Amino acid sequence: MAVDTVNSEVGVDKNGNPYTKAISNDKLTNEDFLQLMLQELKLQDPTKPMDSTQMMDSQLQMSTLETNMATIDAMKSLQSSFAQTALSSASNIIGQIIETGEMSEAGVQKQFKVNSVEIINGTLYMQGHQIVGYNEETGELLYKAEPDFIEYNKITRVMNGSV
Repeated sequence: MAVDTVNSEVGVDKNGNPYTKAISNDKLTNEDFLQLMLQELKLQDPTKPMDSTQMMDSQLQMSTLETNMATIDAMKSLQSSFAQTALSSASNIIGQIIETGEMSEAGVQKQFKVNSVEIINGTLYMQGHQIVGYNEETGELLYKAEPDFIEYNKITRVMNGSV
């Protein structure tokens, strides 16, 4: 146990026996706890033994908390990895025409040309312009001026760059 990283407050009971009143350290480990428990057992009054069940319950709670924190860290890492993989996969549809299954006011499937993909608050989105028509003279698609954000999981069809 690193003494310089643990702050403890020691008291003395009415029989003159020292005991630990408080410990502060955000990084106490199970090993630290066990060392403290052994020190408490060494210093206890033999005529008034402490309740070892309560100490073991505290150690179990500490161990459970440590395990939960490790699980949370692992889940965050896994979530980040999945998000990066999804972003990488979604980047393949930049420049493609997609459909979302929604119908336009004209009664046809809405189609969008994908400009970019991004993750916002853990959700994968594509930014794209909705196709609103076709210029027969120039052969160009006509797009809505403002881009839309489309959730990646709403895609029902991906087409290769043209309608």
